[in-house]
Amino acid sequence: MTQYDAILVQPSEFQLPEHPIPLLVQLGLTYRCNLKCSHCYALYRRSRDEFSLPEIESLANDLYRAGSASLVYSHGENMIRRDFHDAAATFRDLDFYQTLMLNGFYVRTANDAQRLVDAGINRAMVSIDSIDPAIHDKVRGKVGAFDVAQRALRLLKDAGMPTVGFSTTIDTHNYEHVAQIVDFALALGVDAVSFMQNRYNLQGVFDRGLWPRYRDVCRDLYELTLEYQGTLDIYTHDPFMLTLLDDRMGDRANREAFIGSNLCNVGTSMVSIDPVGNVSGCNFIEESIGNVRDEPFADIWDRLVARYSDRTDPPSGPCGSCSALDGCLGGCKAFHYNGKYDERCGAQRFPDATPHAVGTAERGIPAPEPSRAPGVFVGLPRLRTGAP
Repeated sequence: MTQYDAILVQPSEFQLPEHPIPLLVQLGLTYRCNLKCSHCYALYRRSRDEFSLPEIESLANDLYRAGSASLVYSHGENMIRRDFHDAAATFRDLDFYQTLMLNGFYVRTANDAQRLVDAGINRAMVSIDSIDPAIHDKVRGKVGAFDVAQRALRLLKDAGMPTVGFSTTIDTHNYEHVAQIVDFALALGVDAVSFMQNRYNLQGVFDRGLWPRYRDVCRDLYELTLEYQGTLDIYTHDPFMLTLLDDRMGDRANREAFIGSNLCNVGTSMVSIDPVGNVSGCNFIEESIGNVRDEPFADIWDRLVARYSDRTDPPSGPCGSCSALDGCLGGCKAFHYNGKYDERCGAQRFPDATPHAVGTAERGIPAPEPSRAPGVFVGLPRLRTGAP
């Protein structure tokens, strides 16, 4: 193997671990939120039967024993909980790397920002969906949300948070503005910006006319990622990005970071636990494989791996003959829900004229019946109703 070959690691080298470990946990401590975002997957789940602090402490130890090392706080606005800092300190003391997704409304003062640093939060990602305050406020359902988010970013930077950035939900309302959003991030001096396409995760609800434009957006984002390497971390969290990976990504570390940020890690290294204990593959998959209040987490993890593993049950059917399979391995599992491939995939998505020898631009491909035991449907996701 030449030095050049050693640099060109492939996505498949990262996607199929022989012994999956739940390294990354998407953890919700509450479904409560002070906003009503148009894209929210948890808007209809406002259960108050959320974890108590002793339950969180017990769960932290269970996750630590299972090999977990990193948390992303999600689902609701976790800072609504008055004991959030105590919960975060529990994970801090177990050396978890903690990422907090927040809307900024609970970081009003320098002291608020400092408390997060002291509680062990390593990365704070404030939601900003547009550089146009009116669009951001409309998406988030509250006037003034944009100004609040900007204030929180500055306070977190001033407090010495190790990594500060913002997360942007991209859709038709801001596809044309991704370059300006990156410029805005650079002007603010943040460390990272995360772009994530809205997940409309029920079969048959996709506007296939959207994907040619989104494909172009992904190409733009890839170029921006290359342009600002070392200055601004740009994440997209979409396996489709792996089909754009080329030699320009540079050294092995940069290439590995890009691959790692765009893999679908469901069933390999990621798990989601909601505020009432339901365990699923990720926040956007609407089924529960078990509940940590009813049985040990380790048992549920083994069952989840069996449910979603591409090693034991690789994508088949139309994916089997696709030239992009080595990169995406079936794509985003939230988009294909219970099937084994990304339902967005089709003639509009890839340069092949007929990637599956069927008119996928005109009609969908029926998902194969899963060979694994299904979970339990846990909620009704928001459906796409058009641009805000």
